[in-house]
Amino acid sequence: MSAIRLVRFTGRLLLALAAVTMLVVVFLALIAFTDGAGSGLAAWLTTLGVGAVLALWRGRHRTWPARLVPFLPVVVAAALTATVCIPTVPTARRYPHALPFVATQHWSLATGSRVAVYHYPAADPGTRHPIPLVYLNGGPVRGISVLDHRFLQLLARQDYDVYAYEQAGGGRSDLLPMGQYTISRSVRDLAAFIDRLDKGKVDILGFSSGGAVLTRALADPSVAARLHRTIIAEPGPMDGPTAHIAGHKGRSRRPRPDRDRRTFPGTPWHSASCVSDSSPPTPD
Repeated sequence: MSAIRLVRFTGRLLLALAAVTMLVVVFLALIAFTDGAGSGLAAWLTTLGVGAVLALWRGRHRTWPARLVPFLPVVVAAALTATVCIPTVPTARRYPHALPFVATQHWSLATGSRVAVYHYPAADPGTRHPIPLVYLNGGPVRGISVLDHRFLQLLARQDYDVYAYEQAGGGRSDLLPMGQYTISRSVRDLAAFIDRLDKGKVDILGFSSGGAVLTRALADPSVAARLHRTIIAEPGPMDGPTAHIAGHKGRSRRPRPDRDRRTFPGTPWHSASCVSDSSPPTPD
C-alpha cells in the first residue's frame, strides 16, 4: 500500500510541476506577445486568470476543501512570474564614484542632455596644440573607463588640450527617456557640446560606438563643418538607417605611418580605422 501511495504522490507532484511549467510558459509567451505592456502586469493577470479557470474546472467534482488543491500550482506560478513585474533592485540612478585624478563637470547642452565632462589640459601651455581634441567613448550608454582616462592623460602630456564627455545615459551623465536613445540624438549632442565648448573647430577621436556616432556626424554637413580632423577607431557595425545614408562617401586612402603618426605621436598608426582631415590629397 505504501508503494501505491508513493506512486500516486509522485504522479500528483509531477502533474503539479507540469501545471506550473505550463503557466510560466504561457506567461513568457504573453510577455513577448504584449511586448511587456504595463511592466508585464497584463501578461501576469492574464496568466493568473487562465490558471484560475483551469483550477476551477479541475476541482469542479471535488468537495469544497479539496477544490483548493488545484489552485496550488497557480499560486506557485503566480509567485514565480510576479518577480518579473515587481522591481527587485533599486530603480534610483546610481552614479559611479568620483575619479581621484580629474574633476567631473556637468554641462547642460542645448539639446536638453546633461553630460559629465572631463578636461585634461595640455602639459605645457606654451606648446599646446591650437585645436582642442574631443574624445567620444564607446558603449553605447557606458561611462569612460579608467583605462581610457589614462590614455587621455597621455595625450595631454603630448600637449593636446583634451576634452571628453560621457554620452547621455552613460557614466555620470543624466538619463534620457527610453525613446530618445538614438544615434541621431547622440549626433545632436555632439554638435551641442562643440558649441558649448566655444573653441571653434575641434579634432575628434571616436572609439567603438563613439566612432559610429562620429561617422553619422560626418554625414551631416552642419555638424561636419564644426570638425577639423577626425579619427574613427574600431567603429561598431552601422545598422538601421545609418546603413542607407546617401551622399558623399569620402576619400579613402591607405594608412600613411609617416603622416598618421603625427596625428597622435606614440600611437600606432594601424589603431585607427579611418583618418579624415581637411588637407588636400597626396599621392600614395
